[in-house]
Amino acid sequence: MGLTSSLFAGLSGMKTNEFAMDVIGNNIANVNTRSFKSSRSLFQSQFYSTFSFGTAPSGDTGGSNPLQVGTGSTVGSVTRDFSGGAPETTGNKTDLAIQGQGVFIIAKPSGAYAYTRDGSFQFNAENYLLTSDGNFLQGYGTDSEFNIVEGTLTNLRIPIGEITTASTTSYAQFSGDLNAGGEVAALRPVLTSDTSHTFTDGNGGPAADASTLLTDLYDGAIDLFTDGNIITLAEANKGGANLPAEEFIVGTTGTTYGHFAAWLEDVLGINTSADLPDLTASGVDPPGVTIELDGSIKVVGNLGEKNEIILADGSITASKGSSATLPGNTLPFRFTSNIVTDDDRTALGESIRTSFKAYDSVGNDMDVYVTLTLESKTDDGVTWRYYAESAEDTDFDRVVGTGTIQFDTSGNFLEAVERNITIDHADTGAATPQTITLDFSRMDGFAMTSSAISLLSQDGFMAGTLQDFSIGSDGIIVGSFDNGLTRNLGQVVMATFRNYEGLVAQADNLYVAGPNSGDAIIKKPMQLGAGSINSAALELSNVDLSREFINLIISSTGFSASSRVIQTSDQLLNELMMLVR
Repeated sequence: MGLTSSLFAGLSGMKTNEFAMDVIGNNIANVNTRSFKSSRSLFQSQFYSTFSFGTAPSGDTGGSNPLQVGTGSTVGSVTRDFSGGAPETTGNKTDLAIQGQGVFIIAKPSGAYAYTRDGSFQFNAENYLLTSDGNFLQGYGTDSEFNIVEGTLTNLRIPIGEITTASTTSYAQFSGDLNAGGEVAALRPVLTSDTSHTFTDGNGGPAADASTLLTDLYDGAIDLFTDGNIITLAEANKGGANLPAEEFIVGTTGTTYGHFAAWLEDVLGINTSADLPDLTASGVDPPGVTIELDGSIKVVGNLGEKNEIILADGSITASKGSSATLPGNTLPFRFTSNIVTDDDRTALGESIRTSFKAYDSVGNDMDVYVTLTLESKTDDGVTWRYYAESAEDTDFDRVVGTGTIQFDTSGNFLEAVERNITIDHADTGAATPQTITLDFSRMDGFAMTSSAISLLSQDGFMAGTLQDFSIGSDGIIVGSFDNGLTRNLGQVVMATFRNYEGLVAQADNLYVAGPNSGDAIIKKPMQLGAGSINSAALELSNVDLSREFINLIISSTGFSASSRVIQTSDQLLNELMMLVR
């Protein structure tokens, strides 16, 4: 082979160690590069010159080994260490660090996907999440109901200050105790128009009935109304709370005495459902507003003390309105009550009244009143009935639902029948009708001094604007609105590869799929082997600086040693050349 072989062997050693120095230098240069993955170079021996393959043992000899001389070294491979770097807390919520397997998916301007572990994302002017080089972070978006739409990658956007949303109330839960020791309701509150007033159909005509025109309604010899007059219900009290003022316009809201009676029943919130208990056999009138045979009005409320209606003098007034003339009597209706003693009030029955705020689909708030009355006691337990009403129901009728709540003989909740109430929102721009489910399962039915009830929770919110966000370990971006509402805005997803070392590294901390990496497998964080995401943190480089310095010493020593082989071979060649001089 000669001395020239040792020259080339030394040269190959210098070249491989020089290559190792390049790898080590790159590692050290990127010791502070976020999410950088260190590499190492692996050497292999070059081909061998074989002078003998050796001989096998025989009876006469013990055999001989192969006789080979190597020709130096070469670079076998450069492998990348994809182990995770330590996380560094930054306090910036758009900084993301992956703990475990996976890489972020980036859309390049060409539309092709690239991958990175560098989670130092930032907003652009349109609130998209970008890398420092302007590439879009990919993930799953949401639909109009803020549900995450899986399967299709999109540019992730967090529109702070832009999105305004509301949440419709669809559920309300109550807690408390309904006093089983109270009195079962046995009497309804009744109001009758003052007997000193006689309402007739025309002056001196027969007693007024439902078909009597309001313009023909007389109180004795007084013509009460003309078209355009306004009848106002104000300061009406129900269950201790004042009802909102309502107006009936003669000739517009209705034209007959029956129309007025139906309107009064609606605005007073008297529930006339067919499901209500029938107490006529006990001499108790059914609920509602009726016109009696003598032309007077009778107002019969629902069971329960908190359903008692009080119409004091001046609660119902009449005014000119758009008419050219004043009504004949500015106080057309006065009432007297059948509740005159404490025994009467007790007979109304144990009841309690509460209210809660609900919200329609565009964020308008509305008050919903719920009155609960002790309806019956049997050997099987106690039954209560709820009456729900709301002035925000767009028809005049305040009634929005009724149902029963049953407790067993131990005071435990059994079931609630007809738990849904329905509120109309016609011509308001909100979704209509709105159904709210009332949940009384957290209520008890023990004998107490008095009943107590409160709203535990409801799922609606007024309109609010996106103010803040957070990114969870599962990659879900949750937006926080200034009305207390939280909604999903998207989800950061990952790609995993069967062979991460097969990825092809590019500039700017990016990788692309290589022939030996396998295809990207899209996964949600923390699923099917994918890692989790830490928000407000960045992954540090995994370069071990002390190891790199040791490798630096070893490589420089190898380079120097290989150069000495060349130097020594050169000296020997010079000696050889001297022999022929």
